[in-house]
Amino acid sequence: MRVRIRGRARAALGVVGIGALLALSACAPSVEPSTSASPTPEVSSPEPYTGPVSFVGDELSWLLPSADDILALIPSATEVSAPSDALEQISDGGGPEFTPAICGVLYMEQSLASLGARTMSWSMPSDSEYTPNSVIAMQFADEAHVTARMDQLERAASECGEFDYGGPQTFASVVADGEDGARALAGTLNADPSSDGWRVFHGFAAVGNTLVHLTTSLPDAAPIDAEAAVELLQTTAVGAKSELVESLTSTPPAGTTEPEGDASVPWAEWSITGSGAGPIRLGDTYDVVVAVLPDAAVTPPSYPGGPSTFTSPDGTASLMVTATEDGTISEITAGARSDEEDAGVDGMAAPHALEVRIGDPVSSALAAFPSGTRVHISSSGQWAYYAADREGRLLTFHTTRDDTDSTEARIIGITTADTTLRGDLTVE
Repeated sequence: MRVRIRGRARAALGVVGIGALLALSACAPSVEPSTSASPTPEVSSPEPYTGPVSFVGDELSWLLPSADDILALIPSATEVSAPSDALEQISDGGGPEFTPAICGVLYMEQSLASLGARTMSWSMPSDSEYTPNSVIAMQFADEAHVTARMDQLERAASECGEFDYGGPQTFASVVADGEDGARALAGTLNADPSSDGWRVFHGFAAVGNTLVHLTTSLPDAAPIDAEAAVELLQTTAVGAKSELVESLTSTPPAGTTEPEGDASVPWAEWSITGSGAGPIRLGDTYDVVVAVLPDAAVTPPSYPGGPSTFTSPDGTASLMVTATEDGTISEITAGARSDEEDAGVDGMAAPHALEVRIGDPVSSALAAFPSGTRVHISSSGQWAYYAADREGRLLTFHTTRDDTDSTEARIIGITTADTTLRGDLTVE
């Protein structure tokens, strides 16, 4: 089922004698200065923003429904939270095969490969540790990545009315026609329709570089109106897009000039930015990097697709450089990405990001790069702080596990990545 959420005048004087003119001048009334107002200059309106619809940072919260809207849609919900900058990921995978395979997208962790998020959550009578009751607005690399993900979801809505995943499953859904660039769908997933047992409700919306995912458990005999969910999510997305365009019209995004770095100076003087690390640029090839750093020791990848390691001539710092299949540099890491890799890197010898260095508390990254996202991957216990820009470039500040999400958690590595070079997640 598809629904449409819908000539100056002149005077001449005769010639008279000088005396007559003087007499007339003495008798003439004084002329008062003009009091008419000067024309008010017209104030031109700024040209409307027409660039990419790219949300970033706290703007993601514009895509979240209000607490009142959530309670109206899900009457059983209680304790609806305010928007949070914390993102919890499981990232473990595994399980039976899906038939058809596309139906796996309904179980896929949608926040994987996201660059930032804002989350709201609530409690339900049928709470389960396996079903988060939440709505998450997520930033992805660009609109193309979101379009590909939403294409998969719409295909699943079409083909997964009945499917198999270790047993019979059903997904009864509603798909909205696109409105102002916003797409939406919603429905109920029944894990065992024969017994009307475990059920979960999913709602999705996509606009620009963002995907919104609402998921909640369902108490017995308490369905959620899928059409109402679709309308809510799509209307909220359209409103957020309008707010973003208005914001970027009044304050157009400004370009930044980032230092490229000098290969002849110590690596500690290099800056890690959204464009690269020192003289190593994202988008370059390995050959270019080798030419730029002829004195660096190079350790090749230990596995296919893994990073090459470039070590400074004095041996005090190293960079892990990852390339795509065509050899384009997509990611550069100074230090470690997890505790297992942490070998006590000297932060004062490694490149920095706006003077944020390895060994600093993560609070320094939050101060230098506000409006990011705190990420916890529960399967590995890893913690990180994400700071993305509108162009899909991502800085990741990796922190130790022992400090959990403390603002004093120690930074063990800094990664810069051009996420537009990553492939989209697919279930087939």
